[in-house]
Amino acid sequence: MIILKIFLTLHSFIRNSTEVIHDYDNADTISIDTLALYEDIEEERNKEISELTRLSKKTCFLHTKLLYYRNAESELGAACHNAWRTIVKSVQGSQDCWRELGHYLGISQDDLNYIKHSIKNDPTDIVLKLFMQDEDATLDKILDVLVKMKRFDILKKIEDPVTEMVAYFNKDEGKSDTGYHSNNSASERKIITLKSLVNDLPPALNKSINTEKKPNQPQQLPPKVSETKNIERLKNDKPILFLTFTEDGIETAMNIQDKVNDWFDMEVQVITLEDRRDDVIQNPEKFIREYFEKADYIVPLITTGYMDEINGYGPGVPSTSDNLDCKYVNFIYNLISNQYMHITGCLNKKVRSVLPENADVKVLRNISLYPALIPWTHEMSFDEQFRIFLKDYST
Repeated sequence: MIILKIFLTLHSFIRNSTEVIHDYDNADTISIDTLALYEDIEEERNKEISELTRLSKKTCFLHTKLLYYRNAESELGAACHNAWRTIVKSVQGSQDCWRELGHYLGISQDDLNYIKHSIKNDPTDIVLKLFMQDEDATLDKILDVLVKMKRFDILKKIEDPVTEMVAYFNKDEGKSDTGYHSNNSASERKIITLKSLVNDLPPALNKSINTEKKPNQPQQLPPKVSETKNIERLKNDKPILFLTFTEDGIETAMNIQDKVNDWFDMEVQVITLEDRRDDVIQNPEKFIREYFEKADYIVPLITTGYMDEINGYGPGVPSTSDNLDCKYVNFIYNLISNQYMHITGCLNKKVRSVLPENADVKVLRNISLYPALIPWTHEMSFDEQFRIFLKDYST
């Protein structure tokens, strides 16, 4: 890093001293020692660039998703987090560098404008998450783009953290704790990526739920559920409420459970992931999907923490909470968004949000951007309104 700074300083000095540094007609204005030093530093800089090029080759089999592997108890988890943090901080430290990075990574101008004007979270982090939605989004492409941008200062900052991260994947892969999968052969090394990683991008940027309509083809409506079958299910099963919340909504969740338990005149089942921990941890995504479909209503608790989490405004490091409901808020929200936009045609048939008693007024400012989450009732009115609603629903 120091060598690069010296190089840039001398380069500027020599450029200002002569029109062309090799124009020896003006040699009297530049000492031979200065020219020699310049050539030595330029040679050293070329060596450093060569080292960075070799680092790019070492990362061509690592998917960008690995930057988001989190395991506080493992050295690899710490290395991945450190590499991610250094990249984000280094790029974000230069004005509009994230936009240029996104442009060279193939992100559309519309998406970049949306990130700038609609998302308050670190834009560099959003660019990485948007880029890593592609199957071939390997780390070497990010390094190559930084070389193309001539941002050798950033490359030097991230060189050591990325090298440390790469070293773990050059060891015996069977001992890694990331849960990644890789099919290696003697002649070719396949891309290593994570088996599952929750996509917490806003719906407008989430490729998994933003499928473009094909031209000149009518949009197919989802198959209608048999009303007879639905009526039979309601008669045989008690209504199910699936709560979803962050840490600042735990108290409200417990309060709702207590209220429902006091309904002696009707049976309603309240589901939280933490209460079903033993079943959830075997396969969290499978359990959540099954109960998302099985539940009659999903009940998000609209707190400041909940809105920050789905907007990506939360902390860049994993939560220290072991609560499963807090951990999978974004996963459930993505299911809500997909169900609202693509299955029911923007009709809210399944979500009944609750506004906690001590909710910050700021929560209501941007809630209109999320029509599926607009509060259906207040915590203080939950008992009365849900009892009436569910009683009418079950008759």
